[in-house]
Amino acid sequence: MIASVTLTLLLFLQSTPAPRIVFVVDKVSQVGSARVYGNSANTQEGEHHSAPVVMSEFSKRCPIVAFTKNKEAAEFILETQPGGSSLSNQKGDVLYVSPAKTLKNMTKDVCGYIAAH
Repeated sequence: MIASVTLTLLLFLQSTPAPRIVFVVDKVSQVGSARVYGNSANTQEGEHHSAPVVMSEFSKRCPIVAFTKNKEAAEFILETQPGGSSLSNQKGDVLYVSPAKTLKNMTKDVCGYIAAH
């Protein structure tokens, strides 16, 4: 019994690919909104960081990817921007460009590329 459980566990571990390590370049944009209350305006300003949103989407849809905050430790570097995203290696060679306009489609495209390579 113990031997069969051990064999099953070993087969599962062999069939599960090691995660591919990705560094996401954080794009920071300034956001602000003005609200008018009576005669005075209340302005709220802040920053929007894109990396946490991108990592969250990949975590939901692409289990073969793990993330690092250390750019030098990454296999892939992902830069996202409106209208397309690029995936490169440590040397700076662009490996894949996704023309997807939505985060969901970009995640699907990039995940498919990483899985195939």
